[in-house]
Amino acid sequence: MSRGMRRTRIPGWYEFSRIACPICGHAGGCMQHKDGNAIACIRIESDRYFSKNSSLPSYLHFLKGDKKRKKINDNLVESHQGEKKKGDLTLHNVYTAMLSYLDLDTDHYEHLTSHKRRLTDEQIDEREYRSFPEKPWSIVKQMQQDYGLDNFKGVPGFYEEEGKYGKFWSLTSMNGILIPFRNYKKQIVGFQYRIDNPPNDVKVQDRKHGLRARVIKQPNIVQVHYEGEIILEQEFELNKPITIQYNKNTGALNDILGWVTLKKGNRYYWLSSANKPKGTGSGDPAPVHVSVPLKKFSHWETGKTLKAKKIWLSEGPLKTDIASDLIGKVLKPEKIEAHGDTFLALPGVNAWRLALPIMKEMGVEEINLCFDADVVSNIQVKTILMECTKELKKEGYHVNMVIWNEKDGKGIDDLLLNNKIPQFKSLF
Repeated sequence: MSRGMRRTRIPGWYEFSRIACPICGHAGGCMQHKDGNAIACIRIESDRYFSKNSSLPSYLHFLKGDKKRKKINDNLVESHQGEKKKGDLTLHNVYTAMLSYLDLDTDHYEHLTSHKRRLTDEQIDEREYRSFPEKPWSIVKQMQQDYGLDNFKGVPGFYEEEGKYGKFWSLTSMNGILIPFRNYKKQIVGFQYRIDNPPNDVKVQDRKHGLRARVIKQPNIVQVHYEGEIILEQEFELNKPITIQYNKNTGALNDILGWVTLKKGNRYYWLSSANKPKGTGSGDPAPVHVSVPLKKFSHWETGKTLKAKKIWLSEGPLKTDIASDLIGKVLKPEKIEAHGDTFLALPGVNAWRLALPIMKEMGVEEINLCFDADVVSNIQVKTILMECTKELKKEGYHVNMVIWNEKDGKGIDDLLLNNKIPQFKSLF
C-alpha cells in the first residue's frame, strides 16, 4: 500500500496522495501512521485532535481488528526530503523575475477574455496572468544568467533535475494558466495553475488493503491491481463506482475488495515541487490570496500592509480577482461602504484558519462569508463553516453570510458577472 502514500515532515506519518483515506474517502491531506493503526483525518472529526493548533487541524481515528491497515514500507515511498519554504520577500523576488520571462498564449488569453471570465487586457496585464512555459528549464537558465541566481532551494515549483551533462534547475510543468497568489503586502508568494486538459483519474475506496487502480489510457481505460496482480482492465463510466470482487486464492469473483470510480481530474493545481530533488511544497503554510479592485491594486505599494476593516472571505484567486473588480459595478456605493471591496481567497474552505493571523494584520473587523452557493448541499463543508463561524465569534468579529440563488451563479464571481446582487444575513 506504500505506493499510494507520500512522506510528510512528521516522522512515521504518511499522506494519502493517490488513494482514499479510509475515514473520509478522499485523497490528499489525511495521513496514516506507519504501523497502520491510526489515521489523522482533516475532514471527519473525532473526540481527539491530532493537530489542533495548525491552520488545518486533523482528528485522530484508531483502527482495530480487520480495519487495521498494513504497515507502510518506507522503502516504497518517495525518498526526497522537501526543502523548507523561503520567506515571502524571497519568494516574491524569484517569482517576479520568473514572470518577466513569461507570456500569455492565445488560447489562454481567449479563455480569460471569454464570456465566462470577461477580463480586460488591463486586468490581465496588471494581475500578471501568464502561461506556463514549454521549456521551463530554459526560463530558469535565463533567470540564473540575468539575475545571478544559482540556488532555488525553498521556492515551490523549482527543483534539481539530472541531465546528460549533470544537474540543473528546472520548474515542475503542466500546460496551463499561472495565477499568482498575492499576500496582504502584495507580494507574490505562490501560484495555482489552471491546466488546459485535465486527465481523468480514479478514486479508490478499498475494503481490503492492496487494491490499486490507474487510468492506463485516456479517457476511460482503467487497470485494477490487487496485491500487485492485474485483476481487471476495462472501460469505466465517469462517476460510476465499480465494485471490485476477487478472491486471490481461487480467482473467483466472490470477495469484495472495494470500489473504483473514474472521475474528472483536477483543473487547478499548486505550483509545487514537493517530492522532487531539492524541491519545495506549496504549503507550510499554504498561501492566502488578497484581491482588491484594480484601481486600488495599481496604487497599492508592494511591501506595504493592506488595511481593510471589512473583507469578503472566499476561495480561489481568479474568482476573487474577478469579483473584486465587479463588485463596485454591481453594488451601490452605500453597499460598498457597508461591506467593503477587499477579498481574501483561501486555498480551500477547510483552511479558514489561515486567514486568522492575516485578518489581524489587516485590522479586519467585519467578515462577509461568500463561498459557493452549493455549500448548503455539502454536509462536510457546512460543518467546517459552522466551526469557522464559531471561532470568528469567539475572536470578536462581526460576520455576515452572503447568500444567493444558485441559478444566478455558482460562485461570487459568476453572480456578479450575471449582474445579480447577493443578500446579506447578519450572523453576529
